Formats: sequence, structure tokens, C-alpha cells
Amino acid sequence: RFSRAYIRHLFRAGEILALRLLSFHNLHFFLRLAANAREAISEGKFLEFKESFIRRYTQSKSE
Repeated sequence: RFSRAYIRHLFRAGEILALRLLSFHNLHFFLRLAANAREAISEGKFLEFKESFIRRYTQSKSE
């Protein structure tokens, strides 16, 4: 596991490893999102899931 600071350093230094690590992060995020969405659909709770997701990812940083 790599810290955000280290990944930022790699990115700013132009290291290819940063891009690889960010790609792994993005894949993990979307795979988890899809799994959670499938679970919500099977439980009949997709609308609540969607609203929760949107609320969580559209909050301002100051909140």
C-alpha cells in the first residue's frame, strides 16, 4: 500500500509507476462500485444506493 503523498510525488516526478498505481486504484474503485450496485439492485434498494453515492461524491471538501 502506498501513501497519497508518495503517489503524488511519483506523479509530479513523471514516474510511470504513478500511472500504474492510479490505474489500479481506479479499477478497484469501479469494480467495488459495480459490485455494490449489483447488490443494491438484487435487494431492491438501488435508488437509495444511487442517492447515497451521489451525496457522498458531490459533497464539498469543507463539509
